[in-house]
Amino acid sequence: MVKKGPVSKLKEELRAKEAELAEIQSLMLRKAAEFDNARKRWQREREELRIQAQAEVLGALVEIWDNFERALAVINEDNEKTFDAYRKGVELIFSQFRDALAKYGLIQYSCLGTEFDPARAEAVGYVEAQETQPGQVVEEPKKGFTLADQVLRPAQVIVAREVKKDKKEAEASKDTTDEERPRGDKED
Repeated sequence: MVKKGPVSKLKEELRAKEAELAEIQSLMLRKAAEFDNARKRWQREREELRIQAQAEVLGALVEIWDNFERALAVINEDNEKTFDAYRKGVELIFSQFRDALAKYGLIQYSCLGTEFDPARAEAVGYVEAQETQPGQVVEEPKKGFTLADQVLRPAQVIVAREVKKDKKEAEASKDTTDEERPRGDKED
């Protein structure tokens, strides 16, 4: 048997470490490829789910589309259809539309007559009103919608605010002077 010297022993250890390093690099490349493939698969699955969800919702709305086209065709025809029959048809289509959206969790809500809540409503204006409490919603140009207990679109509202004292007195004196003035007279 030939004795190995320190140099040959180091060479063997170096070859073993190089082989170990090559194995680790190979493993790392395989894991990186697996991760990349998994990421691509997740993206494909997410896109497929998005398309599937859109198809389900839009498929429910296509029937309503057809009904609106039929209703519009009736408007363009020159026939004896009554307004009430037409109105009932449009109401039926609207009911179908509302039910289709509700099936997917869309819920309409109203803030009219309630205390203004900035989490559920957007104030688009204020009005001075004596009949209501300040901060109460008195008009609602657009209702709000929720989806899965989250506000999808806040209601657009007009909120009552306190009537200023000076304005109350000015209106009261204006009303009095208008009533006292003879009808044919003009203001100077």
